[in-house]
Amino acid sequence: MNDKPIDIKCPDCGELSKFEEPFKFLSSRKIHPDETRPVHRWGSWRVLERFPSKISWKPPSGSSQFLRSGGDSGYAGYPLLTNGLVLCSHCHSNRKHKLNWPIDAYWQWEIRGKLLWAWDKEHAEAILNYIKQTSRPTRRSYCLRYIPSHFLSAKVRELVVQRIERSFNC
Repeated sequence: MNDKPIDIKCPDCGELSKFEEPFKFLSSRKIHPDETRPVHRWGSWRVLERFPSKISWKPPSGSSQFLRSGGDSGYAGYPLLTNGLVLCSHCHSNRKHKLNWPIDAYWQWEIRGKLLWAWDKEHAEAILNYIKQTSRPTRRSYCLRYIPSHFLSAKVRELVVQRIERSFNC
């Protein structure tokens, strides 16, 4: 499971902040006896509480013990990237937050009425470098695979590049 935080706009001040998943899901075979944070058994998972003083583990209702993509869709399992912790180095906010993606994305650009977004600066740079190319290789990388095609056309290339580069200079 990737523990890398994602960049969001701080819900308190609007500056760059980090959204962190509150739990780490480990295979039952990966037991960490030296771990001081609470660990819970959930089906074939061990669930490590990353921020036990802020968010404690409560298994989702139902018997389905699997991880799924975020959102309150009513499906069983634990929704990743839904409820977590926001950490802002600007206003020092450190609290629970329900992610509203892609609205909460810090790296986002509205281009001709459509929204292009990135998980973090590294992802934004990868998108920029890919869009800049006039002869692009196949999008094998997960972070590039789902760029909507209307951002890839030659007609909007210059505008997309300009908007992304401008956001790096702010």
